[in-house]
Amino acid sequence: MIDHVIHILPDAVANQIAAGEVVQRPASVVKELMENAIDAFAKNIKVHIKDGGKTSIQIMDDGMGMSEVDARLAFERHATSKISEANDLFSISTFGFRGEALAAISSVAQVELQTRKEGNDLGFKIELHGNKLINQEPIVCQQGSIFTVKNLFYNIPARRRFLKSDIIEFKHILDEFHRIAMAHPTIAFSLTHNDTEIYSLSPTSLKQRIIHIFGKNLSNELVDINVDTSIITIRGFIGKPEYAKKKSGLQFFFVNNRYMRHPFLYRVILNAYENLLLPETLPSYFIFFECDPNSIDVNIHPTKTEIKFEDERAVSQILEAAVRQTLGKTNILPNIDFENESSIKLPNFSKNQPLNAPKIQINPNYNPFEQTKTKQVTKDWQKLFEQDTPSISPAETQHKIPLETYNETGNSGVLQIKNQYLLVPVKSGIMLIDQYRAHVRILYEMLEEKYKQDEVYTEKLIFPEILHLPIHHAEYFKSLIPHLKRLGFIITTLSDGQFNVEGIPSYWSNFNLASTMEHFIHQFEESEKNPEELNINEMLVQLARSSAIKKGQSLSENERQHLFDSLFSTSQPQYTPDGKTIFHIIPNEDIDQLFK
Repeated sequence: MIDHVIHILPDAVANQIAAGEVVQRPASVVKELMENAIDAFAKNIKVHIKDGGKTSIQIMDDGMGMSEVDARLAFERHATSKISEANDLFSISTFGFRGEALAAISSVAQVELQTRKEGNDLGFKIELHGNKLINQEPIVCQQGSIFTVKNLFYNIPARRRFLKSDIIEFKHILDEFHRIAMAHPTIAFSLTHNDTEIYSLSPTSLKQRIIHIFGKNLSNELVDINVDTSIITIRGFIGKPEYAKKKSGLQFFFVNNRYMRHPFLYRVILNAYENLLLPETLPSYFIFFECDPNSIDVNIHPTKTEIKFEDERAVSQILEAAVRQTLGKTNILPNIDFENESSIKLPNFSKNQPLNAPKIQINPNYNPFEQTKTKQVTKDWQKLFEQDTPSISPAETQHKIPLETYNETGNSGVLQIKNQYLLVPVKSGIMLIDQYRAHVRILYEMLEEKYKQDEVYTEKLIFPEILHLPIHHAEYFKSLIPHLKRLGFIITTLSDGQFNVEGIPSYWSNFNLASTMEHFIHQFEESEKNPEELNINEMLVQLARSSAIKKGQSLSENERQHLFDSLFSTSQPQYTPDGKTIFHIIPNEDIDQLFK
């Protein structure tokens, strides 16, 4: 009979369990090794990736390097250069120096380290496979360290099978690279994927580093935020409300140069922008907090991305006030670029030039009681309907619409609420329609019909359009090009996030190509779908969603009526292609009950 059930795990098993917390995917390795290089006072850090990090990850730095003894100890569990007692956990201002994650990484990969310490004539090389020592020897190498991590999770097949496609894993690596490169603009960084250079970032200012990473478009969108208090210092940039986008991605918090997620402070930012944003849009922000390391706890999560402030309420109040103050100044004062002379246009007056009063023109025939004839402005998307889906009167579509849809006069009387919903009085009550979802259904069925009937014709552009995408989107977009070709696009890859659009589907002439494609890419990135697994239906759904009118868009009377008529000429007007409800009817009984 066994007299005990508790036993000590072998080191190899314990390391693999620890690796599950520290090394979740290739991006985790990149993050840990880049942070180690920074703590080693590196001024140049090079990252080389193969196959989304699944085949190889190499981090090269010119930091202080390690001695032979330190290089051996760095791969031991609990090896560290900065913690000697428990209290040190609450005052860590660096990231991680060499040893903290290396034991975990080397337990699930094949790792090689080449390093030479400043002042030493020879360097040292050590190789480990699954934490087993394979080789160690003196070598000739440059000062600093080169970590090469191959075949991540090679000894845990179940974990390796859970990794996504190369492009998805590389997207996560890009996220980590962006965060670290942003937080350290005075360090040079480069990133190469499958022998293609993605970034080469020279030391620069914070704003220029942000622009170099995310694109030149940000240069006019960002305004400085700078507040210094006894509790915390806040610096960085926030986006102007008019540039807010219908997607997340450019929202960043850092504390003491460490990236963090903080849902509460995220809501504080949105509160500060109250009444300044269109519905369901998000402002960009790059906010850096600086505070006493003793006033924060960075160890509440294994990845150290969730951080707790000692006085969270005070920090949130300071942040909201700072954002509101910055937005107030921006709205009142025009944004003038004093470095660009062309941005300031002043009239030229000679010294003795006489000044004449402005002339006022009066129309003597003006009659204020005469009705002015107004011309309806037709939106781009409506032109699409007129071209491909002729306007359908209620009489023509009643066979597809429940009888209660129309009131006694036969006129639907479509109104708009909050630039988001259509309100239509019907016999049984009031119908509320989500205008965005309605348009998604209409566009999806139009695209599906053309594809099924093989009517996806390509229209060659006389002047090809250059599509500029941020580098982090460009890599993913490359994998979508074969699918877009099936939908009638002709797109070739140029360089530096640029693509040449030579042909578009015949139905596409009225859409904004750049904004639609950026939204299109973002949807697939968020879903983390492997591009190889995409089917044509998913492409059509996402294309319809990317192209549809957005919430917050004002519609003319004709546009509202046309959207309503077109919706009820579709096969399934009540649901979007992904199953979301398009309209609800509030019964007359419920309305009457409100006034009893």
